[in-house]
Amino acid sequence: MIGILKRFAEKITPTSTVLQNTRGYLSGPIENDETNFNWRTEPLRVLRDEFKINMFDPHADLKQQWVPMLKEAKEKKDYEKIAHIARDFLRKDLSIVDRSDFLIAYLPHRVLTTGTCHEIINSNNSKKPTLLVTDSNDITCLPVWYFGFIPIDCMFANWENLYEYLREVNRGEHRNNNRWNFIYGNI
Repeated sequence: MIGILKRFAEKITPTSTVLQNTRGYLSGPIENDETNFNWRTEPLRVLRDEFKINMFDPHADLKQQWVPMLKEAKEKKDYEKIAHIARDFLRKDLSIVDRSDFLIAYLPHRVLTTGTCHEIINSNNSKKPTLLVTDSNDITCLPVWYFGFIPIDCMFANWENLYEYLREVNRGEHRNNNRWNFIYGNI
């Protein structure tokens, strides 16, 4: 009994690393990302270095080797090949969303993100913490649809707001949010 109480107390101390070794999925635009930089670099560094989260980045996955084949198939209007490649992308990404403990989705203002939407919905339907981040310092630029099923306290106007929330999770401050029950060991 003392061992159980000690482990419980360790989980809620200010120096806690509740998120350490958890599995996160970093969702966000790939196909329609027209920026000249990889927006994923800094968030991945912080999530891995500070929080010690095992983050999956679908942009860095080996399946990206299929992109040239997909581009060629689109140019040739080879719809069967497009469908075959898309099914493989989708199957792999959604299976990793299923295996993740939570999802972080980057939704830059006015960038089409069809795959990201699917990943957000699957994560939410699995009752996982599903965290949305935008780039405009105002969550009202997030699509209104998400306000219908993602809690407002899981929407962030920028990355720094998200990091502060994750620090709170590490300190045990979101035990009342049943989406974190698995992470907190309450199940």
